[in-house]
Amino acid sequence: MPCTITLKTIPGRKTPFGMTLALMGKSLDRKTIEVVSTVNDIKSAVADFGKSVHQAHPDESFYISVSIAKGCRKPNGYDAATKNDGLGQETYMKMEEPERCPATS
Repeated sequence: MPCTITLKTIPGRKTPFGMTLALMGKSLDRKTIEVVSTVNDIKSAVADFGKSVHQAHPDESFYISVSIAKGCRKPNGYDAATKNDGLGQETYMKMEEPERCPATS
């Protein structure tokens, strides 16, 4: 069953302990896609969106948020895919280099 999704970037970085997202940070771009039927459609849309944002902002590190429109039914496998980066939401997040502690250097 078709649904509408909204893709939005959230500034962030990966760390050795997980990831840090600036939820109140400025989004680089946002896009609404009208007809999506499967998890593979969403994965493809995330990849295309991420690639275009990365080309426009090559030095930025960002997470791609995927939202399903109200009233739309999530495709089978959506929840499992979002839990383990199965949609490619973390593809453009850069690893943050740990800072050395001055006291132990």
